[in-house]
Amino acid sequence: MKEGLYSRFMFYFTLAMIAGIVVGGLILVFPSYSRGRELRRQELQLRAQIAEKKREIAQLAENQRRFKADPDFVESIARQNRRVFPGEIVFIFEE
Repeated sequence: MKEGLYSRFMFYFTLAMIAGIVVGGLILVFPSYSRGRELRRQELQLRAQIAEKKREIAQLAENQRRFKADPDFVESIARQNRRVFPGEIVFIFEE
């Protein structure tokens, strides 16, 4: 009788220890898992920002190329900034 009770006690004790170890492990791992998910989300945001900056750099490089090669582009930008050729008469109508 005592032997059956002892083996039953050891069985449940072993199950409780295993469950405690599993729960303890989950409690210890969860913050790292959450931090990893947050870091992956931040990585995706940073990659999107990098892609946007690369597009901006490409646009600036294109404008730079056009400034060197396209006089009409230079003139259109100058006109947008209210620049004129020497001796040119300009009428500006304000709204």
